[in-house]
Amino acid sequence: MAVVIVVVVELALAVFCIVDIVRRPAVLGGRKWLWVLLIVLFTLPGSIIYIAVGRVPAPVGETPENGDTLPRAAAASALYGQPAMPARPEAVPAPAHAAVPAPVDPAAPPGVAAPAAEAGAAPAAPPAPSPLAPAAARPASPQAAAASVIQAQTAVQPGGAPAISISGLTKEYKHAKALAGVDLVVPEGSVFGFLGPNGAGKTTTLRILAGLARPTCGAARIFGNDTTADADTVHGLIGYLPDVPGFYKWMTAREYLELSAGLFGLPAGVRGERIDTLLELAGLSGVTTKVGGYSRGMKQRLGVAQALINSPRLLLLDEPTSALDPIGRREVLEMIAALAGRTTVFFSTHILADVERVCDTVAVLAAGRVVEQAAIGELRSRHGGAQRVVIECSDPQALVSALAGAPWAGAVRRDGRELLVEVTDLELAFREVPALVARLGLALRRFEADEVSLEDVFVDLVQGATA
Repeated sequence: MAVVIVVVVELALAVFCIVDIVRRPAVLGGRKWLWVLLIVLFTLPGSIIYIAVGRVPAPVGETPENGDTLPRAAAASALYGQPAMPARPEAVPAPAHAAVPAPVDPAAPPGVAAPAAEAGAAPAAPPAPSPLAPAAARPASPQAAAASVIQAQTAVQPGGAPAISISGLTKEYKHAKALAGVDLVVPEGSVFGFLGPNGAGKTTTLRILAGLARPTCGAARIFGNDTTADADTVHGLIGYLPDVPGFYKWMTAREYLELSAGLFGLPAGVRGERIDTLLELAGLSGVTTKVGGYSRGMKQRLGVAQALINSPRLLLLDEPTSALDPIGRREVLEMIAALAGRTTVFFSTHILADVERVCDTVAVLAAGRVVEQAAIGELRSRHGGAQRVVIECSDPQALVSALAGAPWAGAVRRDGRELLVEVTDLELAFREVPALVARLGLALRRFEADEVSLEDVFVDLVQGATA
């Protein structure tokens, strides 16, 4: 009878575990069939092991209830000692005085910046107040208190070395050439978009900048330091997020950031407060779920937080929003926007809407070369040709014939009922078009200026480079 009871209990426990594996969205290691095999072969010990360590909690919601943009901006202020800025800033060049941090020297006391590695690095500013200042000296409100947790230790200096300087960068593989002479300069303090179609060489460029690959020829420098010859110095200046970040699934977000902070040798007195700030910035401060149960967007936000653990002067992001749903994209872009003016952000993408939302300057990579680099507004102006107007009237073809003799009108393109007309004088066009439509006896249904989109510029540049 005792044997029968033991067998029934073992079978019931095994069935429970197998059903739980099938219904559970994630298990430790990610491979459900291995756990099922373990339970089938070793019914009692396998079931006990699974219940003890194999069950990963179900994913939690994408956005915490308090996951608005204000705590995120305040947390970014805490990292870099700058006033909180709007989460969706206008695309304007970063001010010359925007602060970025120095690399942390593990041997130095908390709050003291490491000395410049070599000539050409940005000059150091006077030390900022220590992050371990007495509590009485800190602001009373929670957000203001968070803003004083971690202070910036250097400031962007006019005339200093650019954040990134690339010249003649070439990378050849056995059967292909990924980069064919890339030239690029990224000013310090900017949010820089690195645009290009899939396969253009964006990831290869970021891997070389991060020291994960060596160029065939040419040079890449970060704050004046060669990414190959001065790799150790460069690693202390950057944070890097690959396109598909990997994590230990059995850790929580806090445990993973603790591990990252230990690898960077952050002082124990700074580590806890910095991790709290980064979890707030990532919208994960109240999440206790293990990383194996995270959604893709949550993992990307944790990846950005991990890349910021050493308060890098340069943040490298490889297509951080390419595989995210709209909510996940918004969350990651809000993190990037919150860092505007506080550190240099360089991220590659082929999603133009993301670039228009957070970047002030862009470079377009095509066929292994940078075909253009400029501020977004300047890029539109430079490649838009003449200004354009959109006209919709009752007889588009009659208006096209009449516009052919107008000295201020250039190329005319018809799109259904609309006419897209390039003009050399926008003010003159706004006076002449209504009069011309009236003389022809047509009904004017729509007439407005049309700004050249970044998509138009991107397509023209990529197609030109490919041709």
